[in-house]
Amino acid sequence: MHIDVLIAFVVSSLALTLSPGPDILYVISQSFIRGKKAAIITSIGLTTGLLFHTFFVVVGLTLLVKENENIFMVMKIVGAAYFIYLAIMVFLKRNNKKIFKSNQNENIDFFKKGLLMNLLNPKVSLFFIALFPGFIFHDNLDPEIQFLILGLIFWLQANMIFVGVSIFSNKINNMISDDNFLIRVSYVIEICVYIFIAIWILK
Repeated sequence: MHIDVLIAFVVSSLALTLSPGPDILYVISQSFIRGKKAAIITSIGLTTGLLFHTFFVVVGLTLLVKENENIFMVMKIVGAAYFIYLAIMVFLKRNNKKIFKSNQNENIDFFKKGLLMNLLNPKVSLFFIALFPGFIFHDNLDPEIQFLILGLIFWLQANMIFVGVSIFSNKINNMISDDNFLIRVSYVIEICVYIFIAIWILK
């Protein structure tokens, strides 16, 4: 086993997750708008999607879809349409400040939104296909098993970072006096994140 390769993968994963991409910006906006608990539950939904994408890579579904242009295009259109729909809904409800109070239905809604955001982005699987082969860490283990382990490592660190960002963002929100301004900015960020992901999926 090449421990140095695993360490390099962990460092790379942390850097990728911490980079100011749409997922982390979305988690921050959820923390500002709907509170810490909502952001954490959404984060768990987002990272659960990573487990599905890892499974798709391991069983070869991602390569199959990638090679079939029609299926891949349909998946991209459906995913982009979903994100445009989310952007429109946020715009229509932008004046509604809602403090999240934990109940089972809302827990499920936030989790489902995070999960669908990740699952309906087929480029996540393609990203894993590009990333994982560069970090083969064992000479005797099947590549599929190693991909599964790498996917679990990526999932674990993403969970830790997103939950940490949710808590930290909420603390910042509590320290800022102009709460309404911050919420308005967060709504703009959320809409921009949805539109950016939709465009990125279709590219």
